[in-house]
Amino acid sequence: MSVPFRGAGEQGRFGVAAWLRFIEEEDGRGVRACLFETSIRGEPLGFVFARTGWEEPPPEPGAAAGDNGKPSPAAALFGASTTAPALAFGLAEEIPAQGLGGGAPLCRVGPPLPHTAGSDGLRRRVQWVTEAPQPESVAGEALDGIMKGDDPFEPLARAAKALAEAFADSRVRALTGIPGLTTVVALPPRTEDTGAPAAFGTAPAPGSGNDVDPGLIARLWAVLAAPWRYSPPADRVPLEWPGGLMPFQRDGVQALIEMDRLLLSDDMGLGKTVQAVAALRILKARGKIGSCLVVAPVGVLDQWRRELAKWAPELSAIIVRGPADDRAWQWRAATDVALASYDVLRSDAGNLSKFREARGPWGVVVLDEAQRIKNRNETSAAAKALPRARSWALTGTPIENHEEELASIMEFVDHDGTAPPKRYRPGPALLRRHREVQLRRKKNDVLDDLPPKLETRVTIDLHPDQRDSYDRAEREGIVYLKSLGAEIDVRHVLELIARLKQICNVDPRTGASSKLADVKDRLSALTAQGHKALVFSQYTSAASGVAAAADYLREFDPLVLTGDTPPDERPALIDRFKSRAAHKVMVLSLRAGGLGLNLQEASYVFHLDRWWNPAVERQAEGRAHRIGQTVKVNAIKYTCADTIEERIDRILQRKQELFDRLVDDVSLDLSARMSRAELLGLFGLQ
Repeated sequence: MSVPFRGAGEQGRFGVAAWLRFIEEEDGRGVRACLFETSIRGEPLGFVFARTGWEEPPPEPGAAAGDNGKPSPAAALFGASTTAPALAFGLAEEIPAQGLGGGAPLCRVGPPLPHTAGSDGLRRRVQWVTEAPQPESVAGEALDGIMKGDDPFEPLARAAKALAEAFADSRVRALTGIPGLTTVVALPPRTEDTGAPAAFGTAPAPGSGNDVDPGLIARLWAVLAAPWRYSPPADRVPLEWPGGLMPFQRDGVQALIEMDRLLLSDDMGLGKTVQAVAALRILKARGKIGSCLVVAPVGVLDQWRRELAKWAPELSAIIVRGPADDRAWQWRAATDVALASYDVLRSDAGNLSKFREARGPWGVVVLDEAQRIKNRNETSAAAKALPRARSWALTGTPIENHEEELASIMEFVDHDGTAPPKRYRPGPALLRRHREVQLRRKKNDVLDDLPPKLETRVTIDLHPDQRDSYDRAEREGIVYLKSLGAEIDVRHVLELIARLKQICNVDPRTGASSKLADVKDRLSALTAQGHKALVFSQYTSAASGVAAAADYLREFDPLVLTGDTPPDERPALIDRFKSRAAHKVMVLSLRAGGLGLNLQEASYVFHLDRWWNPAVERQAEGRAHRIGQTVKVNAIKYTCADTIEERIDRILQRKQELFDRLVDDVSLDLSARMSRAELLGLFGLQ
């Protein structure tokens, strides 16, 4: 009889191992068995135990039922399992030589080899029942991960301890004591938020088949817990957390802990910062790392410090900023975490080796919004030159324009301390390595309860004053472009586009604005219903950008955040918007306000003007559409009819449709991808 592993071919890619124990009863009238499922790192995922009784001596332990009708618990164990193992292990004296059949490689683990310590799992005799898995196979990759542990086969001992604990319970013995009947009990899973047993203090669900005391369930999960290499040491107080992480976030934390090189490219709003902070805390508690460096846009440094204070309160942190003399001692400060902006990193790159001479390489360097090093420039070079043991890059958009940007980010991530550093170029080798080090989850895949985000495209006519100014500027601009003749350059076209787009926002002569008038009308109704809104513009001027919008919407007591807002004032500004009902609107520049902020209090997002790169717009919308949002988010995007905006939008939509077919949720900077002919064609200058 063959005992198949359910879905082992594909689901086994998740790296699950099965640990089997078959222990014969002392009187020879039955066998106790269990199937312990773990990740390749040894964390418990599931536990199923069973007993089969019989009147006559049994067949070989673990063997399937034969002509003599002797039942085996093996089929029942695998049938009740919750995962699909990539491979399975059992002790040689318990697993028959012919194995159990099935679709996953089975390894019979023998006793330690002579002259070795009994716990040295690396030196045990092993025998593959059929053949060893190929290194490049799913099972081979899982085996490689298991063999990297201090004692690879240690889960077999945990399985035996849990089996003994289970059958020491009187209710289990009563439940499984019927001769000739195989009784199977699947341990209820731990809760998603805390990792604690789901049945703590509660009775099993009626009809679940798990009529087991909740106290036993708690004891079994305690026995099955992974040893120190995955848990705090016994002489430390277990880490306490301010809240639970979602399952995909815990996976992210584990990946950061286990991998010294990782590109965490989750969608905006999925908590990349919290995952990184939690991983830093665990690594620090285990003594695996020394000091750490976080490099992030200046606008989110204070948010990082707040998250560290919340999720890792025992870690000391300092923001490196201010005059050069102050930054010198800040770099030398003996803190657990240093936080610096990309500008500061670039400015101080030449002195960092001197500042850090006494402390050695960084244990971890984290680049937040890592697309900041997409171009090979001084900032990128400074980041890649940092001496470090681990390289983590966090970005929801590892590609904005072209594959060359991914190559630059990968040169930071794929750092192993050797010289010269790796150099990547677009091509198969880059994409292959990218797949190996990137962890990406999308909102729609992991947040079933996140309210939807609705996009509304509003095409609006220019105010008559705007139309006069716009038509005049366009006529004069085209005359100028034609006058340049052969000397015309794309830069000249982009300057005209920017001038026309600003007129579409606000008439520079009269202050008239059809867009802002529409925003104001909508806000009058929305704020009366208790809604708050974010208004984004790529411009900041009092004539046509953020300042102009804030003045136009002053009755809603708007708050303003741009690149000119001092970093130390931004946290208080965000808190005021969150806590004070009077502030109905926050007006932000797209680049300064589109990164790293949590503004779930807003349920409406207005794009006064459109950015060339749709990914940047989505980042801005992600300030509101993120974990913690309880109502649907409405993103409203304006385009003025019969203007350059409408013409550009048609081109962007055609290109976006093409990119959507070729790239999974990565938007390209379309301004960089438009050809010279397309740009000139906007004004009929081909």
